[in-house]
Amino acid sequence: MKKQKMTYLSSGMVGLAGLVLMGLQTNDAQAATNGTVNYADGATTVWTSPEVGQKPARYLATNQQVTIQDTKQVYGQTWYKLGNDEWVSSQFITAGDATAQPAATTTAVKNTVTANFQSGATTVWADTTAAQPTGEYLTYGTTKNVIDQKDLNGTTWYQLESKGWIPASYVVLNNPNLDGVTPITNAPAVTPVAATTTTTEVQAPAAPQATTPAPATETPAPAATTEATTQPAQTQTTTTQSSQQTIQATTTQQAPQTNTTTKASGNAQTVINAALSQIGTPYVWGGTTPGVGLDCSGLVQYAYAQAGVSLKRVTTAQEGAGQRVSLDNLQPGDILFWGGAGASYHDAIYIGGGQYVHAPQPGESVKKASISSYFMPSFAVRVL
Repeated sequence: MKKQKMTYLSSGMVGLAGLVLMGLQTNDAQAATNGTVNYADGATTVWTSPEVGQKPARYLATNQQVTIQDTKQVYGQTWYKLGNDEWVSSQFITAGDATAQPAATTTAVKNTVTANFQSGATTVWADTTAAQPTGEYLTYGTTKNVIDQKDLNGTTWYQLESKGWIPASYVVLNNPNLDGVTPITNAPAVTPVAATTTTTEVQAPAAPQATTPAPATETPAPAATTEATTQPAQTQTTTTQSSQQTIQATTTQQAPQTNTTTKASGNAQTVINAALSQIGTPYVWGGTTPGVGLDCSGLVQYAYAQAGVSLKRVTTAQEGAGQRVSLDNLQPGDILFWGGAGASYHDAIYIGGGQYVHAPQPGESVKKASISSYFMPSFAVRVL
């Protein structure tokens, strides 16, 4: 039976950078209501607690009916209480009686979009600038209703019922079964909408594939996993008073030209080998156990420990472990960071050739990835 890890407690490409500073909020008791398990890719884990240190209590099947006894807010994420020491993230339960017959009213037919990006989750953005994620992510095959549509800068955007926006290049319109559609495996480029008097450099946040829950222990960005902060993706704006400024702003959106021939030093190679040895280890919020569960900063901490370097636990603390270096002059073993300095929400280990090793997010395992303009690191630190 497929186990799930704790859910991506966020409102954006969420991460692990200071969650311990936030508190828990509990709603008053509410009347019990029915719910239906909506997770279709495996069993849904029922946890003994929605907070750190919980254990699996049991598992639920797709479309299984449950009774929601109470709700609780943990770092901005809603959890449903199903019984004594039984909690499930609200994103895996559809509240309401799925068996109840709808009233005999005429309902307008709605357009739908179905996520077709198979290599990860698709980010739902707060608006069509693709600058701030909402915290909602669509895994491959997820279908949502559409309430509006815009065509901007040659890109079609669909607005979902949840009010977020998603580019058409990641979804299929009115084909929930994806019949005859080839899955997208490489992230298509999305053209952000720039203001008329400014040129804006937007660094897109990571698109987490939030499919299974797990509690967070670091800092949120946008509000919940330990590797992301509640801040939106960092943007840099320069006026278009000269063509030179415009050129600088647009060219920096491209992937950096990394040194692909530099070989790692002995200690750096030890770090890289340690990180590569963890490929396939499941992502777990706050995870520090190799082969069992790691989060992004847990992987970096473990890999450097194998080279005799002691790093602190969370991404913001690891920023100060070495010297800042340019993304155009990376060396194997450098630590890549996403997010602003002091508010980073994700990090990884650069291994050369434009690639890095990281623990992406809930529902995924440690793996290699390539630097791209879609998910561009914000800065790098050289420790060795």
